[in-house]
Amino acid sequence: MITRILAVAAFAALVLAGCADTPDGGGTPTTASESTGEPSPEPTDPESTQTEVDKPSIKVATAPIGGAPDEAGVRQCTPVSWLADDIPDGTTVTLGSPKLDPKDIFELDQSACSDDRRQCANVVWTTDDDDSCFVGARQVAAGDENVHVLVPAEVTCATEEDCARIDEEARKRGSQVYFITGELETTDPPPTESTPTETPSGG
Repeated sequence: MITRILAVAAFAALVLAGCADTPDGGGTPTTASESTGEPSPEPTDPESTQTEVDKPSIKVATAPIGGAPDEAGVRQCTPVSWLADDIPDGTTVTLGSPKLDPKDIFELDQSACSDDRRQCANVVWTTDDDDSCFVGARQVAAGDENVHVLVPAEVTCATEEDCARIDEEARKRGSQVYFITGELETTDPPPTESTPTETPSGG
């Protein structure tokens, strides 16, 4: 009888020892695949994984442009139109402030153009929108040559090849926009009336 009791006690001790080695909660032991040491996956947000690439750009002394005023006169308004081939897709041409060459015959005067004619400074031309802009001027001095309008521009392109082609067009064509130099009307001062000198009578 005593031997049987000892055997039962030994068996119970073995069962308790086995239970002590099992993790709390009775779950299955953690496998090696749960901790592999591999690096965390990279974020998939495009803003955090991609760097914006700057587009090529150039500056030209004048865009390749053409245009002439409707009529000659002291005050003139001339359109400014893109003169080269079509502007490539993805390219923008941002116009600067117009300049005159030579600059002492006319002065820029945008009031010579009507209000519905947009001025050229800060106009942006693209392949879908290259509508003309306008420059006004007033003649202030006599001259014997027409005055050209230069419109500098900053060109941002999709490719280096597009920028190179526009730069070549700008150098080759330049500006063919001009004002017509005419004779200025001069106002002569009125003649001074001289008082006749009285000759004393000899009588």
